[in-house]
Amino acid sequence: MSSIISNQIEEIKIFISSNSKTDQSLGYSTLLHFQEQSSDSPPSIQALIQSSRCLINSIVSDIHNEDEEIAAQALKCLGFMIYHPSLVATIPAEDGKRVLESLAKLITFTKMKSVCNLGVWCISIQQFDATLLAACFDTLLQAVVHALDNPIGSLSTTFEAMQAVAKLAAQMSEMMRESSHLWVPPIYRRLLSIDKRERDMSERCLLKIRPTILPPSISLSKAIIEDMREKLLTGMKDWLDKGMKVQTVQAWGWFICFLGSGALKNRHLVNDMLKVLEQTFSDHNPQVQIASLVAWQGLIDALVHPQILSCKKNRIQQLQTSPGKSSELVLNGFSKSLKLAVAPLIGIISSKCDVSVLLSCLNTWLINVVLDPMFQAIFKIGPDSKSIRLWNFCLDLLEDCISTKCSDLNSDPKNQVNLHLSARTFIPGSGRYSWNQYPIKWLPWDLSQLDFYLKMISIIITHVATATAAPESKKSVCDAAVRIFRFVLKGVQMEFRNPSNNYDNIMFCLNTILSFMKKLGEDASSDGGGDLFNTSLYLIEATMEELEPSIMESPLYKVALDISYVGSLDSVKHSKIPHRCSFMDMFSPMVYLTVLYLGLVVQLTLNTPEMELILQRLQRFYKFVLSSDDPLESFLASVGFLYAHMGFKYMEIWMVMVTCLNGCIDGMKDLSLFKTDSDNSFHRAICHLLSYPFILFSCAKKDITLLRASNSPKESFVLSERKLEQAIEVWKSLYGSVCVACLKSSATNTFSHDLCAMLNSCFGGNGSMFQYNSELGYKDLELACLSFSGKVLVCILEQKLASDTIGREFVGVCNESSGINNIFVFASRVMKFMYVNMGREPASGLVSSRVFSTLTCFISCLHSKQDILSFFEIISGPLLQWLSHQEIKDENAKDQLGILWAESLNCLQRSQPLLTFDSSFLGLQASLLEKTLDHPNTSVSDPTIIFWNSTYGKQISLEYPQNLLHVLHRLSRNGRISLYNRSKSFVARCSTLEHDTVTTPWCCKITPTQKSSKRVELTEEGMIPGSNQNNKPPSNSKRKRVELTEHQKEVRRAHQGRERDCNGHGPGVRTYTNLDFSQGNQESQDSQGIQDSEAMLKMLRRVG
Repeated sequence: MSSIISNQIEEIKIFISSNSKTDQSLGYSTLLHFQEQSSDSPPSIQALIQSSRCLINSIVSDIHNEDEEIAAQALKCLGFMIYHPSLVATIPAEDGKRVLESLAKLITFTKMKSVCNLGVWCISIQQFDATLLAACFDTLLQAVVHALDNPIGSLSTTFEAMQAVAKLAAQMSEMMRESSHLWVPPIYRRLLSIDKRERDMSERCLLKIRPTILPPSISLSKAIIEDMREKLLTGMKDWLDKGMKVQTVQAWGWFICFLGSGALKNRHLVNDMLKVLEQTFSDHNPQVQIASLVAWQGLIDALVHPQILSCKKNRIQQLQTSPGKSSELVLNGFSKSLKLAVAPLIGIISSKCDVSVLLSCLNTWLINVVLDPMFQAIFKIGPDSKSIRLWNFCLDLLEDCISTKCSDLNSDPKNQVNLHLSARTFIPGSGRYSWNQYPIKWLPWDLSQLDFYLKMISIIITHVATATAAPESKKSVCDAAVRIFRFVLKGVQMEFRNPSNNYDNIMFCLNTILSFMKKLGEDASSDGGGDLFNTSLYLIEATMEELEPSIMESPLYKVALDISYVGSLDSVKHSKIPHRCSFMDMFSPMVYLTVLYLGLVVQLTLNTPEMELILQRLQRFYKFVLSSDDPLESFLASVGFLYAHMGFKYMEIWMVMVTCLNGCIDGMKDLSLFKTDSDNSFHRAICHLLSYPFILFSCAKKDITLLRASNSPKESFVLSERKLEQAIEVWKSLYGSVCVACLKSSATNTFSHDLCAMLNSCFGGNGSMFQYNSELGYKDLELACLSFSGKVLVCILEQKLASDTIGREFVGVCNESSGINNIFVFASRVMKFMYVNMGREPASGLVSSRVFSTLTCFISCLHSKQDILSFFEIISGPLLQWLSHQEIKDENAKDQLGILWAESLNCLQRSQPLLTFDSSFLGLQASLLEKTLDHPNTSVSDPTIIFWNSTYGKQISLEYPQNLLHVLHRLSRNGRISLYNRSKSFVARCSTLEHDTVTTPWCCKITPTQKSSKRVELTEEGMIPGSNQNNKPPSNSKRKRVELTEHQKEVRRAHQGRERDCNGHGPGVRTYTNLDFSQGNQESQDSQGIQDSEAMLKMLRRVG
């Protein structure tokens, strides 16, 4: 596969480097297709990485090609190269700088609209780091501003330019803010465009970059003041004359925001601007009045809030320098601004306006002018003994304000306005609270107030992390924050159900909530646990529970995984991390919160006394995640996240995940996730999850070596014996549940085979996950790994035996493999691992005994010749190691080893089709027979001798391997094994054998030997290895002519017409070569020439 991919890349390089426009176009179209297909192909991505420098050199040159088609194709390919995280990370800084400068030059000077659009598009999707962007910032900004000015007159160019602005603002917020006077004006000027599409584009862009540009910088305020005097104010008045009042007021709101504190220094300009709203406030159209109130919030932000902040900051200094005069001036100025801000609001409330206008008015006044500064001031003080009454009052006030939306009320807005606040008031001297009704009229809030409520909750939560606060006070604050946050989420969910809310509103809401959760989680991580950590977990749990899965799991509402802890994990270079979640990848909100929750748990010190409670909470949380409507994406992400954390301290988290998944599978009604096709991600993710402990064991050597350097080698293995047993039990439980589910969902169950293939990769070539060295001090780790591996193997074998398909896979299947080679390989490596650790601890003997016993039961079900030969081919190595060791201390393990060996020999004799025990097969078994024929343990030697006498001992002629000669000599002299007597003359033996052909026809077997000679031997055609030949009826002393069947005659005629090959071999000679156990049982048929007695004697005389 890799060679094919490399060839494709080389062909693409040749084409795009060609001087032919046709070849270049073909090359770029092929490259683009290759890039699209490589998204799910790591080898393809790797090939692109290796060739990226060469490809980028050609692409950067061709984006300036005069042929529009070639330039456009090259830009599309370049976009992929600088967007894909794996590719862009490998681009050298000098190449990246050349790419950005080339794009900027292209955007500025090209006359082709499509090329300009694609160039700006490349900037809007690039993933370069901030350092490289900063080096090219001025050039990039100049190109983007050029595109915003849109000299070509293309709406699509304007759109791409605004996307690029939003991207750069997200990557380099501070630099973009400092230069906002250069690039914001081309955007806000379009708010007065005749084209509605331009207005909408500009407003969406401003909403995205609002945190970057507001409050405005001094240079931006100066820029809009100049624009306002030149054309914007005149443009708004013209629009009013044309009746476009709503559009005018919307633009007015942004303009006053950009004025900011500059409005205080340009009162004449502000007065001229206020004349615009004088006309709209008096309009009888409710839509115009509501739009005016929304725009009026910008004026409050510009006039009132800056003075409040200024008063707080400079109050002491002003009072110290000139207490009377300064204080009077400040209060007088603030009072005038406040009166100006409140005047139209009071007028609207006093008038008989529409109820919707009244609601908007109350919202503007109460939230922005009263509640925001009041709540901030009180909540920042905290619930100390002096302020607890005021604190509780404001909590109740905020809670009632938010919960109004969730009340079960009539849908009539008038009923919602007439709600009264139930506020607690402390009665002086009585020491108690009383409840009174206050005429505060609340309105059901909308998403525009979401930022305000989350800001209040953030301020409240800061007191959870206060070290000096009493535990009871912290718990009270945490409970209040979670309770209020749940009310906010209930209101958000109501907005989600509102069909009038568009996609942008929902995404704004999701991003706002997730950003709030991320900030809180990062603060909890830096705090190192404690109450803030618990509060973060509570809020994540509340979000999962309150917001419906239709939004949280939907593929429509993807959010960027911008969690900083995930970004730090991207530096972990580990080839075995599956389903990896990389920083800034797009996922559903459910995946985002799942990763955030897991990140908080793994960052917590796992040795804290609260760890058991944390794990219980994690189990409830993860169970909730897996019980959702579509848990697959969250499950894959959590497995990938776990694999980024290699350490035994994370085994507790692994056990929680396995336990929850097991419960989910047991209760699962729809088993479609268990389809066992090779691309099924759920199937593979479960295999990865079950392989995690083995990955830990395989990584342990490196960890311990590093810890040894810090004089703490045993700290890396903290898995107690009790936890190890728990881990094994949850592993076995999940494995059993998955096997049952797989059997129910598909006809072919390959789960155990796929899992074993994955487990095999954890072992080294010597059968051990790491080379034992007592100096490193991880003896306990080896024994734990041995126990875990052995018990897992026993579980796999027992589950395979108990499965309903055992009969279909093993019994009666002769010509097809049952596909269990991966299980055999796993058993082989576990046996090698057991051998390395044999006798170190009594527990190792118990594990070995259980493995041998279960493996014996397993192979007792084997009947297929191919499976039996595969078993011997794979297991022979570790089996020889064990049988060669004559000092096995554990008697039970020794006995079970003998039983395993005896059953292995039985397998050979019951194979279907039958095996031929000839010289070739004897050569393959020679090493095992050498150790077992004369083994000191009679439970090994006795079955071997019986096997020999019933198989090889009945063969007329065998070529004995050199390593068997000594043992065969000794045993034959003792009369324990049968060897065919070769002391008689060859003709005499043939004559003697001829008397035994009454019931069984004899065949002549011609076998080539060294040089050009041949050996002729007689074998019984119908001899079955292992059959009893001692009960044959007595043969006649008189020779009888053998009568051939019709089939034998046909075979003889075919053989007589067959020519010998160039090496002098007889016809049809076949042997076992290269450990090829896949041949059928046709060797004896093809290697025997059927001849009658006269022809046989003539041939024997010639040979003799």
